[in-house]
Amino acid sequence: MNIRHFTSVVILFSGLFSQCFADVSAVEQVRPSAGSSVIENKDQFNSMAAGDRAVSTLQLSEVKFIITGIRTDSPGLYFINSNDFMYHWKFFNDVLGWNISLIDFNTRTYTDFNRLILAGSVVAYDRYSDSDCRNGVYTVEFWPSDPVHAGDAALAVSMISSGMAFAAGRILYHPTGESQVRIYNDEVSQFAEKGVPVIQTGDLYSGVDYMALNTGTCCGILRDGSSRGAFSAGDIPVFESVPNDIGHVAGIITTIPQTPLSHINLKAVQNGTPNLYVQGFTDTEQYRSLLGRYVRLTATIEGYSVEEIPFAEAVEWLDSVRPETVTVLPADLEEKRILPLDEIRLANSSACGAKAASLGELTWCIPSFSVPDGYAVPFYYYHSFMQYNDLYAVIDSLISTDEFNSSVENREQILHDIRSLIRDADVPPWIMDSLSVMASNFEPGTSLRCRSSTNNEDLPGFNGAGLYSSFTHHSDEGHISETIKQVWAGMWTFRAFEEREFYRIDQLSGAMGVVVHPSYREELANGVAVTRNIFNPFINGVYVNVQPGDDMVTNPQAESVPEEFIVTEQNLTGRAVREIQYLGASNRTSAGERVLSEQQIDQLASYLTMIHNHYRMVYGVDRDDPWFAMEIEFKITSEGELVVKQARPWVF
Repeated sequence: MNIRHFTSVVILFSGLFSQCFADVSAVEQVRPSAGSSVIENKDQFNSMAAGDRAVSTLQLSEVKFIITGIRTDSPGLYFINSNDFMYHWKFFNDVLGWNISLIDFNTRTYTDFNRLILAGSVVAYDRYSDSDCRNGVYTVEFWPSDPVHAGDAALAVSMISSGMAFAAGRILYHPTGESQVRIYNDEVSQFAEKGVPVIQTGDLYSGVDYMALNTGTCCGILRDGSSRGAFSAGDIPVFESVPNDIGHVAGIITTIPQTPLSHINLKAVQNGTPNLYVQGFTDTEQYRSLLGRYVRLTATIEGYSVEEIPFAEAVEWLDSVRPETVTVLPADLEEKRILPLDEIRLANSSACGAKAASLGELTWCIPSFSVPDGYAVPFYYYHSFMQYNDLYAVIDSLISTDEFNSSVENREQILHDIRSLIRDADVPPWIMDSLSVMASNFEPGTSLRCRSSTNNEDLPGFNGAGLYSSFTHHSDEGHISETIKQVWAGMWTFRAFEEREFYRIDQLSGAMGVVVHPSYREELANGVAVTRNIFNPFINGVYVNVQPGDDMVTNPQAESVPEEFIVTEQNLTGRAVREIQYLGASNRTSAGERVLSEQQIDQLASYLTMIHNHYRMVYGVDRDDPWFAMEIEFKITSEGELVVKQARPWVF
């Protein structure tokens, strides 16, 4: 078939297809349980909205819609009961009576100017507020890679505004993916001429005055977090931004937005700790009147409450959320070799810790040059060192005293003294020799990063995020054992002790391994990512937070806001397409500047897919399980290379 003949066939087919869809123009009556052409009020919107499928920290309500006959004089709008119909195509076939394939539907819906249908969602941002006195807005959103132009966006906003008259003046077009952002930037004058109100993602999220990163109820004393003192499991501190070394607490309130992937929120999710952002909370009379009193904090997606309670109720609640029995952590002390990371697998976790073993496992699923090259010092070394100095007995005597248990301040001071004892203790000669041999395998003058790898972190259901510290050993600082002892001493920080105490873990059963690899300097970026779309696990994708330089997303600097985006992989018209959806910009970059290039994002997304699939098989997780994911930490080195420096099961 020649090109001219082929083109004629396409035009003929397109015309017939257009005629068929032109018939679906004027609004038909559909059964009320399936959808409606009009939404009269907020209650009706909520009844039609699907909000339980997403695991977003905002838990936004969404009503899907279809507009048919968009190239005719009488297009038809249908709001879909999104609890019953997850897919537009199913509604189109089952309710409107068409019987076409998914590919045919997508071809005429998610294409450029040839589209005959608009399919999208109306999303309620109830907590949004702005200078125009709008409290809550509704955004018109389309599939991120859907190339929506000004004319079609104008039609959708106009028809939805008519169909949702109760929300007049609060319905805005929101370009969600980079494809739509580019189209908007190219056609900004046309959007303005057609009167399309547009809101960008950064403005949308910055206008949110409340966010429950982790919902739930807790009881404790409402504390002023600005003192930066020690907090316990019976405290609910209020921070401007959360310090990196916070221990186990009952609940957390911040007055600046947080990232879902900070160590603090990962711990909050793991521990069932309510964690919420409330704009201006410390300026309220409620905060001033309840400060220092026992309260019950309840955080839901819709809002929060803080109310005073009796002391006895707080004590009863704390006891109810702790495990009933003491756990003794297992540790394999038979492995006595310092092992190269690329020779170990996840099965070696019992001897050298999950962090070290998982780094070794990474070399089996992504290129080895993208994983730190180093060694794992097993638990046996820590155990031998502790026995050599009789430190187990000394520590046991110190933490069993009435003084230790009499106050948070005393506990913090005694733990400080324990760490000093460890750092000042002698290292057995054979350990000194073995560590010297290991260090000699690196290039002379190399600065070495020494990282914790315990038997109670990076585990399914308990990731221990942020409990332990890492230290860098420079070649002019003497024997590497001095830095290794700093890592070992980190077993006895206040926050780590409190975490184990809350879970009734036998304190002396903790074991500390150490990962040693070259230290990275002058990094271009640092980030954290989850190997699935945490906003909707039923749509393939990954979620990423990243900051330029060495500003760690997991342990952010004060008032640090990372770049936040999702990369989805979609196959709507027979071809897989990756689409970037930016949710927020870094406050460490200039306006319009991105931390990662599209090429770096594509490489990262590929790595995340490989890591997800590999660890899913290692952990024996069903292929169709939408909830399994890995959380990874990564960096872009000074040479522009992507390095994955940690992988652990995602706790949500």
